Amino acid sequence: MRIKIAEHNPIDEIENEIKNVLPGRYRLRLQTIFLTKKGMHPEDIQKTLLVSKYAYYAWIHKYNSGGMESLKQHNSGRKDGNPKYDDKIFIEVFEKLELMQEYWSIPKMQKLVLELHKIKVPYETMRMRVKRAGYSYKSNRPSPYKGDKALQEEFKKML
Repeated sequence: MRIKIAEHNPIDEIENEIKNVLPGRYRLRLQTIFLTKKGMHPEDIQKTLLVSKYAYYAWIHKYNSGGMESLKQHNSGRKDGNPKYDDKIFIEVFEKLELMQEYWSIPKMQKLVLELHKIKVPYETMRMRVKRAGYSYKSNRPSPYKGDKALQEEFKKML
């Protein structure tokens, strides 16, 4: 079975591009196009380059519709991209943290940002910002039995 492939670039140009680009997604895609243009069977290319049938045909389709430039694009992750948050939001939270004499949990900080700025910041983003700001971070731990000495002693005996 012969795959129809557009003549966007001569085979020598693709080969030179493969030599000049660092190993990665783009290079793998170029190798796929190169081997297809050389007449190698699609199943052999898939086995040689360890790519799925879906990826192989998707890359051929991308190349046919836009040439080598279209192979550079890689769409993954969040559809809207990574959200950018203003640093002032977090500075304000950390200033409040300095004024308070209590421990703040990440969910409590998320609620504060939501109340003040009407922005929902993901848990991991807030945790990362807390860590970057130099604050120590501890995840939730089971609390002792509310100061019940008898239960605490019983727990110690079990150890």
